[in-house]
Amino acid sequence: MSLEAILAAIETAGAAQVAQVQSDLAAQLRQLEAETAAGEAARRAAASGAAQAPIGEERAQLLHAARLAGLSLAGQARQRLVEAALGETRQRLAELRQQPGYARLLRHLIDDALAALGPEELATAAPKILVDARDEALAQTSLDANGTVPRAILEPSLDSWGGVSVRSGDGRIVIDNRLEARLERATPYLRRALAAAFERAASAEGAALSPALAC
Repeated sequence: MSLEAILAAIETAGAAQVAQVQSDLAAQLRQLEAETAAGEAARRAAASGAAQAPIGEERAQLLHAARLAGLSLAGQARQRLVEAALGETRQRLAELRQQPGYARLLRHLIDDALAALGPEELATAAPKILVDARDEALAQTSLDANGTVPRAILEPSLDSWGGVSVRSGDGRIVIDNRLEARLERATPYLRRALAAAFERAASAEGAALSPALAC
């Protein structure tokens, strides 16, 4: 091989090696750039998450506070509804004497009170039946129709919405069947029942609104 041919071969081989080195360097540079970009993206995501974490925590706290406030307002609203319903009940009972069915109710309250005294008490001494003066005639009619306690003493000394208060002959036993007394005894149960009813109604309404609020 001539000297020129040997130099050409060396040059060709050297060019190939240079090209390979250049190719390897380019690949390494691309990998380094990719790793650098990925690292930068990861750092940015971490920084963004760290920056947003307090916002998320604050939002959770605000939502919690809003829920508590909402529960408090709902509780207050239910309480107002309960009180309004009880007030309406008191008003209706106070006006019940003017209703057509009051005579039948008064008779029921008298019979119920006398039955609560029991036959032994009724047989021992004449019971005293206290009524409002406005109910005296109705009460007397009821006693006349009853016929089981002819010795009962009717006393128009009450000032009430309606109903009666019956005392045993010796005064030891008192059956208070006045309308306001019966309402007072029933009020704790009415409060619970009304609150539960209003809560169920609110829950049903909230469930119906949820799809619309989610839009």
